Amino acid sequence: MNILLLSELLVSVVAFAIGWSVLLRDRRQRAFVNFATLCFTLCIHGLIRFLAGSINWQILWWLSSAVSIGIPVAALRFFGTFLSDDPTRSTRLLRVFWPTTVAMLGAHGYLLFAGAGKGLAAHRFLAKPVFAYVFAGLCLCCYLIERKRRRTSSPLERLRLWYLLVGGAVTVGVQALSQIPELRTVGLVVTLADLLAVSYLYFLSQTLFRFRLLDLNELLGRMVVLSLMVLLLAGLYFLLTVWVEDKQYGVLFFNTIVASFVVLTLIDPVRTRVEQIMSRVVFREKYEFERGIVDLRRELANVIGAPELVRRTLSFFEGSRRATHGAVYLLDREGAGYDLMGSFGPEPAQRVEAATRRPLLDRLRKDGSVAIELLGREHQHGELEDSQFEALRDALEELHASLVVPMLGPDAIIGLFCLRDERLKDAYASREIELFRSLAAQMAITIMNSAVYDRIKERERLAALGEMAAGLAHEIRNPLGAIKGAAQILKGEADPATAEEFRGIIVDEVNRLNGVVSQFLDYARPYRGDPEPMDVNEAVRKAAQIISQQATALEETGVLVEISTDLEENLPPVRADANQLHQVFLNLGLNAVEAMPQGGKLVVRTGLRRVTRKGVPVYSVEVRFRDSGGGIQPQDLSKLFIPFHTTKQKGTGLGLPISQRIIENHGGQIEVRSQPGKGSTFTVVLPVEADAQVVDTRKSAAFRRPA
Repeated sequence: MNILLLSELLVSVVAFAIGWSVLLRDRRQRAFVNFATLCFTLCIHGLIRFLAGSINWQILWWLSSAVSIGIPVAALRFFGTFLSDDPTRSTRLLRVFWPTTVAMLGAHGYLLFAGAGKGLAAHRFLAKPVFAYVFAGLCLCCYLIERKRRRTSSPLERLRLWYLLVGGAVTVGVQALSQIPELRTVGLVVTLADLLAVSYLYFLSQTLFRFRLLDLNELLGRMVVLSLMVLLLAGLYFLLTVWVEDKQYGVLFFNTIVASFVVLTLIDPVRTRVEQIMSRVVFREKYEFERGIVDLRRELANVIGAPELVRRTLSFFEGSRRATHGAVYLLDREGAGYDLMGSFGPEPAQRVEAATRRPLLDRLRKDGSVAIELLGREHQHGELEDSQFEALRDALEELHASLVVPMLGPDAIIGLFCLRDERLKDAYASREIELFRSLAAQMAITIMNSAVYDRIKERERLAALGEMAAGLAHEIRNPLGAIKGAAQILKGEADPATAEEFRGIIVDEVNRLNGVVSQFLDYARPYRGDPEPMDVNEAVRKAAQIISQQATALEETGVLVEISTDLEENLPPVRADANQLHQVFLNLGLNAVEAMPQGGKLVVRTGLRRVTRKGVPVYSVEVRFRDSGGGIQPQDLSKLFIPFHTTKQKGTGLGLPISQRIIENHGGQIEVRSQPGKGSTFTVVLPVEADAQVVDTRKSAAFRRPA
């Protein structure tokens, strides 16, 4: 069996597979049916030629010549339907072509029944007329593509038709060359012609499904990747089998198994690598865009809060230069509509009512996305009624979008992600839309997680508020009780000395109340500091002196507390309010001394901490207060910074919350580590002045909340 027969068999099998796949996709569209007819005609023609060459029956050669007459008719029917504005109508060229077709078939019939079987071999006299007839029909198909291209105003559609025209012209030209007797003896020319034919058939089938231009660009890239993979794997098989001598079937079988194992092992990594290289070389901008979407999806998995999610998403798409309009809508609490959370480009509608845009929401639930190009195509082919098309089109216009992707929750659409590029008609390929869907799915997960997190934070806030209220009530009730008791005694007391004593109690308790209220106001009021560059070590030394005096006073009661400092020299300055920082250090130090009622050791240490933030090294100054007291119980660790929560017999429980508020206002944080029975360590972390971040409360231009 020679390579010419194998090429005919290849065309037959692949044409049948392509035609059947198109027919299974949709039998209602006339263009699909006509394309399948063309594929089946080529399949029958190739199969007959394969059988004729195998068994050399003259009637089969005659039959293949007769079937070849149907190829241009089937091709003209398909292109006439596919390129027509009205898919139910075919091209008028068929009317001119039919007389020639009937004459050619009549000539074949006459030769078949010409006496004594001579007609079976006489079909060779019609070889040249049949070739001219088929070639002319296929050239007319190219003419139809070119005529449609000239009449089309859309630049993208013209480019799409240019792809079809160039591919068709090259295929027809190579097929014509392969019919020249001198070249037909060269098997490579015939094989190349047949490969081009099946490749163009596959490309045509994809234009039926993937009408977007970007889809065709992606398809071309995949065809190149597929061709490279075929060549690589074929070369591997060739290297492992070419040296096997005739009739060494065992060695051939063994090498085939080895090659199969190698192919199965390498096919996935090699294909992935080849696709990446081709994407970077041929479609670099598209590759970077898709990789950016994947990175954004991973980034959103670590985001908490809808505003931050919307800001990052819209900032990415605005910076990608692949969209001129973008918006994100989220479902309101009542579920009655969607509020605009952010946008870029011309501002769309502030709200979308669910009741009035029910067709859009139903379509989103059904298809997972809505694109204006797909709607127009369905409307053109009669698959979408005028009223439905107008309702969906109006909804997209209201959103300033050509593509809408839903954020799907368990029971409802919880958000709408809208994009549009007014510079292009078919702006996004099918693969990109699939990536948008995966991105919208991650956005939905992030929004639901944020809602759960907000509910947990709300419960924690209410619990902290309740505990704070209880503590505040306790701190106020005790002095009020003492004041009330003293006032009642004064009411009936005549002894001046006793009266003076109870008046002193009233004054002391009022001062205590004033202290509690003052501390609470210090915690609640906004930050009003006077930050300036300062040396942390100097503030620590001043606080350590006062703490040492307190420890010295305890020695008279038999409690020995040792205070030591380990200060790293040449620390960079921090920008802070010296008085407030001194207040924090003093509070932490005195708390540490009070945590060692049986005595112990307090070590105050300063140092420099280096961390990496977004790939850039950032430095902070840390101050550690480490005591050897009894430590903090695990159940109390999470409540340390809740106002009025305290484990002391005396105290308001506002010292640590106020200290935390002061440090946070300076851009730092307080870290706590404690083990029961082994002591505690409170660490104050402050950014150095060079790396201090100034918070910009202005919103990004890419994130605009509705008024």
